[in-house]
Amino acid sequence: MWMTRSKKSPWLLAFALLAAPAALAAVQRVGDASATFTGKGPGGFKLEGHTGELRLEDAGAQLRIVVPLAHLETGIDLRDRHMREKYLEVQKYPDAVLEVPWSALKLPEDGKASTGEARGKLTLHGRTKEVPFQYTVQRTGAAYQVSGSMPVNLKDFGIEVPSYMGVTVKPDIQTAVRFGATKS
Repeated sequence: MWMTRSKKSPWLLAFALLAAPAALAAVQRVGDASATFTGKGPGGFKLEGHTGELRLEDAGAQLRIVVPLAHLETGIDLRDRHMREKYLEVQKYPDAVLEVPWSALKLPEDGKASTGEARGKLTLHGRTKEVPFQYTVQRTGAAYQVSGSMPVNLKDFGIEVPSYMGVTVKPDIQTAVRFGATKS
């Protein structure tokens, strides 16, 4: 989530997008998914990261979007290791989790799309904070294609701001998610 080609799995925002009150009471992820993060630094430096790992969990009144952080990649092995071990501490805090009340989400009718903003609780690096996110949901029958994004400030979650050889990433990271889901 912090080094060059990555968008924080937090990302999770978008996940929340998928849910809707009773319409998707039991959700199941289908097809490919992605969670990304993008950070910026001095002189146009840009850090991007991604993972294809993402789980959806129906927690009763809430949708949980879980992004395992151990496989976030930025394209550089050493940076990935530092990101996981030093900054994210994935051995201690393996997942980023966004919990969104089903009632906060609006699902479109069949054949339509909807866009919205909502709030959820993001747990990252052992801390939980309410966060805003934006989402888009496209519905075809029982299938939903969801994308979403949210800003995350590393300092809000007690994560040290990444710095290497004098290049420091700004603490404000943009995260995004994309996934398909069905109701069962």
